[in-house]
Amino acid sequence: MHYSISRKSFTSQFIQIRLEIACRKNDVICLQLAAWRPGRYELANYAQKIRAFGIFFNCSGIAWKKTSKDLWVFTAKDSGQYYIEYEFYCNQMDAGGCWVDDQQLYLNFSNFIFEVLQRKNEAISITIELRNEYKVATALEKISENKWQAESFQQFMDSPLLASASLKNYSYTVGASRFHIWIQGEIHFDIDYLISVFQSFTECQIADFGEFPAEDYHFIFQLLSYKHFHGVEHAYSTVITYGPAYALSEKSELDELIGVSSHELYHFWNVCRIRPKGIVSYDLSKEVYMEEGLVMEGVTTYMGDLYLLKSGYFSLETYLLEIQKQIQREFDSFGWRNQSVVESSFDMWLDGYKAGIPDKKVSIYNRGSLLSLCIDLMLKTSGSSLSEVMKEMWKKFGKMGIGYDLEDFESLIKSHSREKESMGLFFQNFVFGKHDLLPWIKSLLDQNGLSVLENFEGNDLLHRIGVRKDESEVITQIHPDSEAYFVLMKNDRILECLYESDPIKNLVDLIIERLGKVLSFSLKKDSKKYFPTFSILPNENKTLILKRLI
Repeated sequence: MHYSISRKSFTSQFIQIRLEIACRKNDVICLQLAAWRPGRYELANYAQKIRAFGIFFNCSGIAWKKTSKDLWVFTAKDSGQYYIEYEFYCNQMDAGGCWVDDQQLYLNFSNFIFEVLQRKNEAISITIELRNEYKVATALEKISENKWQAESFQQFMDSPLLASASLKNYSYTVGASRFHIWIQGEIHFDIDYLISVFQSFTECQIADFGEFPAEDYHFIFQLLSYKHFHGVEHAYSTVITYGPAYALSEKSELDELIGVSSHELYHFWNVCRIRPKGIVSYDLSKEVYMEEGLVMEGVTTYMGDLYLLKSGYFSLETYLLEIQKQIQREFDSFGWRNQSVVESSFDMWLDGYKAGIPDKKVSIYNRGSLLSLCIDLMLKTSGSSLSEVMKEMWKKFGKMGIGYDLEDFESLIKSHSREKESMGLFFQNFVFGKHDLLPWIKSLLDQNGLSVLENFEGNDLLHRIGVRKDESEVITQIHPDSEAYFVLMKNDRILECLYESDPIKNLVDLIIERLGKVLSFSLKKDSKKYFPTFSILPNENKTLILKRLI
């Protein structure tokens, strides 16, 4: 099979695509377009961006039929070369989409190439019409000028490509592997320093897994002029979109870019190769329900940050600040009361990437990272670690191309723990269950010389009434244990908030607007306090704490 891509107009954002496929007489060809892409477990329905579809043989159009929203079928009347032609709209600038304009051609092939169901393992080549001055970033094998190839659909759709005249390229080596850093956009940081940081966390990750089975790996960055943040893993590359580019002159912003880069590199092993059974081979035509979000994204989020500590990029204070942020995110909401991390993983296809209804779910990234922290600290008391478990996951599943399930992961965790019963209860209560994780986190961090403190000062409406509002005075959240939960509504707008001077009454009078009506309520300041602000402080020697954590 061979694809050809061209552009009639650079600014229309349409690309013209032609697929050439050899058929025998009476072959029935099924052209399946992806409904989702790897790394994003929600339906995208890319078929909505296709237009001008047609199939041709001997310069004449032939009949075809669409049998579902993204499956096209035709029958070859005679042997020979058939041409499928269509256009795709490339207007999605993020790490998983496609974007074309007069400056660049950025393609995630998973969005628009067909899986020919009868020929899943057939080699695919692609020719792209490019300007002479364009440089190209991709993990695909180059076979001639502007021509690349993949051994199968699975490899092709998992190898994004970025072409631009202004594309900048840097590299570093670790062992026998070369790591490429491709940057589209303005650079507002010391590139040599960035390379040294990348080299350090790469060396740490490879050391813990024991190998990096690739000659080349590509970090492909889109540094944008507007606020944006996204990263997607691929078998031999990652695309990371970040903006605004000028903000990267600040260390806090550079921390975010380096953090997502460490996270995505860890995916080289975990997810790209250590895969749940449901995605050992990707079926992009329909949902694939999985319970392993804790491992896929929780472990990766935790380990991505931990390797920045191990490599020396993060100080202990910076690392603890990241954990502190995760604790704040987790316990600012109450999804953990209503859905376990396993249930939230299964429901990724419903609402995994949006806010959803109040307090319905947990984040497989954030709660998953905190669970991974707990598991790692528990394993360290047994002389092991989560990195040792993941190395075994690599050897047993990833390296062998065998899928795992959550029970396999739990079993390996227990095999590395001296306290198997305690570890089993942890999984029962916090992974499969909906118990409050905060006391457990506090206890484990305390055992490692760290105190988790809760502060309730400075905002009586939040901490004593249980009401959170935004800058426009609109109520965004109400604590489910507060009196306010039974009289106020999310999206009420506060017009006045008056506190009684009488300490005995201890009341707050609220005048609110709700759907055009003005209403008044008097609420008592509760003795119970809500929505704490968390901080983590060392209570022992910092060198000893650091040694325990890494």
